[in-house]
Amino acid sequence: MTGSTGDSNSKYFVALDDRVDLFTDFLATTGKPTAADREQAANLKRVVFDGVTTAIENGLQKSSVGLWADSDLGESVLLRAKAMSMTTASSPGGGTHAIQRLNVDYTAVQLTFNPDGPEEARNELLQRLKIVSDKARDESVPLLVELDTVPTATQIDMYGSQCDARAMLLLMAVQQLQDAGVNPAIWAFEPTYDDTFTEAIAAQANLDDRQSSVLLVVAGELSVGQIGNGLSDSEKRVVRLAARMHGTVGMLIGPGAYYRHLVQLNEGVIERDEAVGVIATRLVEIAEVFERSRTTSEVV
Repeated sequence: MTGSTGDSNSKYFVALDDRVDLFTDFLATTGKPTAADREQAANLKRVVFDGVTTAIENGLQKSSVGLWADSDLGESVLLRAKAMSMTTASSPGGGTHAIQRLNVDYTAVQLTFNPDGPEEARNELLQRLKIVSDKARDESVPLLVELDTVPTATQIDMYGSQCDARAMLLLMAVQQLQDAGVNPAIWAFEPTYDDTFTEAIAAQANLDDRQSSVLLVVAGELSVGQIGNGLSDSEKRVVRLAARMHGTVGMLIGPGAYYRHLVQLNEGVIERDEAVGVIATRLVEIAEVFERSRTTSEVV
């Protein structure tokens, strides 16, 4: 076992919700999934969860670990995580009843929002999000929002590039959501190409003493063709950036951290224990890079 990695102020949320279609991507299911399909898909989520628990055995502090799973195929891993006193989050898609039954710590929403989109549709979405935000606060299940935006061709022309457009629109999106009364306890987003913009978005999340926490998304992209099992240089850069940013408390770890290994397991290329071990190693490495970078930065 390695030394303890992580502290009470750091958080590493593993995204194991429905952003990956296990039936299509792994099981080639056509039509309505059978009971056997559902069990196989749920078992793949349990493989990732076993990677999380192995990472904890290898030194990742349990108090630093969060699990974001859906209330359907992810129900069993959420219940196991809760039984182990891990932080848990689930999307409200299963309804308030599912959130209450699973006793999760956060209501989590993955949101793609264009602050310059059609006004009527945009206002309707903001109103729905305000309801979710208020309900989360009233029921003491704080809101976690993972935010992204997709610029239109017009917006790309306006700002000069897709990267510039996304950066500006993310900042505007946070402002617009806040103005509408949507106040998450945690914001998560993939960093922009420019660190200054990323820092500005994180600062906006905490404007006017809102005291929201920020997670940067790492391994958000699927990585079937990645060479090697360790973090890529670009992933390490994101983790180091998060470690030195004010207001950022950790990482939201996307399916890129485990997708390739589940594919290999499903195809019989590797065994279950190897998949679990590799996933655990990646999680521990993310935490080690973050903690080491935070220790050597000016952020406290």
